[in-house]
Amino acid sequence: MSFCVQYSRSLRQHLKKSFFKVFTCCRYKSSDCSKHGELSLELDGYTIRKAVKQDCQAIHSLIQELANCLKMPDAPQIDAKALEVDGFGRRSFYEGFVAESHKFNQVVGYAVYYFTYSTWQGKSLYMEDMYIRPEDRKNRIAVSFFHLVSQAALIENCTRLNFCVLESNKPAAKLFQSLGAVDLTLKEGWHYYRIPRLGIEELAKPSIISTFNSQI
Repeated sequence: MSFCVQYSRSLRQHLKKSFFKVFTCCRYKSSDCSKHGELSLELDGYTIRKAVKQDCQAIHSLIQELANCLKMPDAPQIDAKALEVDGFGRRSFYEGFVAESHKFNQVVGYAVYYFTYSTWQGKSLYMEDMYIRPEDRKNRIAVSFFHLVSQAALIENCTRLNFCVLESNKPAAKLFQSLGAVDLTLKEGWHYYRIPRLGIEELAKPSIISTFNSQI
């Protein structure tokens, strides 16, 4: 079971201010954050930058690593080409950041997000994935991802930063809560539901209207 997590805008603004202290030894490549593509950071040994089309193969490999870590090796059902088309095609369905190791000149982590909408609070950002290879953790890459994703959210005037965490992923939950995230399943009772492709196809059939027996 997963639980939903959310940052409020006030928490994100507080988090943003705190990063000015955290990142005193980091260097921004650009001081102008008016566009998401200009958001990047230099850490000791790593560059955190916006994902580009050429990163899709590396991101796909890391997605599989994440699935393996979660003991769901068969869960990923898309390839690198789908990531290219869906993220960098005629219509973009997601955006992201990657962490690139200077030592090995390769991508060692990624964060993927997209924009959604709340009928209660307006524009929102949903972070679909964040993963960093175990050997590259504890280098402030995770907090760097949150920093840049929060910047992207503020640029679009978002009021929420949402994501889900598996109940069994205790280390990640502890990290997110230390950054100010709220477990909405515990606090407000929200549960995250999914209708798979076969269910979507059934619901899209005209016959569903007349055959479905419901009082709703």
